[in-house]
Amino acid sequence: MLLHLLTKIKDSLTDLAGENTIFNVAYDALKQIDCDDVKSYQSLKDVLSDCYKYLIEQESKGQLTLNERVLLNNIDRLDDLLVEGRM
Repeated sequence: MLLHLLTKIKDSLTDLAGENTIFNVAYDALKQIDCDDVKSYQSLKDVLSDCYKYLIEQESKGQLTLNERVLLNNIDRLDDLLVEGRM
C-alpha cells in the first residue's frame, strides 16, 4: 500500500514539477529516499512538508488545480498510513 501511494505521489509530482519549484524540489528529493528503510519515513514527511503547506495555502484561497488536489489527498493518505503504522 505504501509503495503504491508513493508511486502515485511521485507521478503527481512529475506532472506538477514544471509548474512550481516546490514540486520539483520534492520530486528530486523523493527519488533519493529508500522507501524500504524505516528511518526514511520521517524523511518522507519532511520532503513533502513544503508541498503540503503550499497545497493547503492554495486550497484556502480556492486555487487548487485537479492535479494539486490529487497530490494533497495522497499526501494526507500517506500521513494517515504513517501515523496508523500501516506501512
